[in-house]
Amino acid sequence: MIKPISLFSWLYDVEPDQSGIRFFLFRIWKVHHLDVDNIKAVVETHPLLPGAWNAYNFKNRFLGRSFMLEKKHGWFTRRVLITPKDPEAFCAWVKLKNIDIRLPK
Repeated sequence: MIKPISLFSWLYDVEPDQSGIRFFLFRIWKVHHLDVDNIKAVVETHPLLPGAWNAYNFKNRFLGRSFMLEKKHGWFTRRVLITPKDPEAFCAWVKLKNIDIRLPK
């Protein structure tokens, strides 16, 4: 497997916590928190695809495992694309929170 290239993880990143997913700028400034209750499903997407045109794109690791978060409620869009630092731990977190997860076969 090819190791992902961190392009902008110093600029913005995501991190799951007990109650949802935190969105950071510059690794310290929390700009948004997506509550676990607002996550409808998580879908793994192809790393090279840009994603949906109507999704917030927080993908910051080139060739890294990519996921689309489908939200239950949203003001502008209900989709967010991410590339977590540790995809295996992220998948385990999603399963622990009983969120519908769709992985490729």
